[in-house]
Amino acid sequence: MTAENERLQAEETLIRLLARREHSARELKQKLKQRGFDHQIIEMVLTKAQENGWQSDNRFAQVWVRACIAKGDGVRKIMARAPQKGLSSELIEDILQTEQPNWNQACYERLIKKFGETPPQDQKQRDKMIRHLMQRGYSFGEIKQALDRQANADAD
Repeated sequence: MTAENERLQAEETLIRLLARREHSARELKQKLKQRGFDHQIIEMVLTKAQENGWQSDNRFAQVWVRACIAKGDGVRKIMARAPQKGLSSELIEDILQTEQPNWNQACYERLIKKFGETPPQDQKQRDKMIRHLMQRGYSFGEIKQALDRQANADAD
C-alpha cells in the first residue's frame, strides 16, 4: 500500500470514528495504532482533523465531563479518569468551573438512585453506602450531607 493510500485510509477511519462520537486525540491515536497505521500517518491525519475542527480535545472534554456528571460521578472520579483520556486536569477544572455542578445534590441523587430513600438500618449498610459514594468520586463531606439529608427526609 502506498503512503498516500495509507493516509487516505487512516483519514477515512478517523472520520468514521468521529462520526460515532467525540474522541480525544489520545483515543484516536490508540485506535489508529491498533488498526496498524504508521505513527507519522497518524500524526498527519490527526493534525488535519484538528486544523479542520473535526477533532477537539476541548470539545471532547466538555461532552465527556457532562456525561460523567449525568452518570452520577463525583469530581474525584472525573479528575482521576481524565489522564486516561489524555485530558489535563487544568482543562477539566476549567470545564467544571463553567458547568458548576452541585456536588452535594449529585451525591444525594446518586445515593437515592442506588439505595432508595430509606436510611441505613445499621452500620454495615451505612458503610456500604459510604463506600459506594466514595468509589463514585464524592468527598466524605458530600457523602455525610447526603446521608443526613436522607435521614431527615425519612423523619419528615
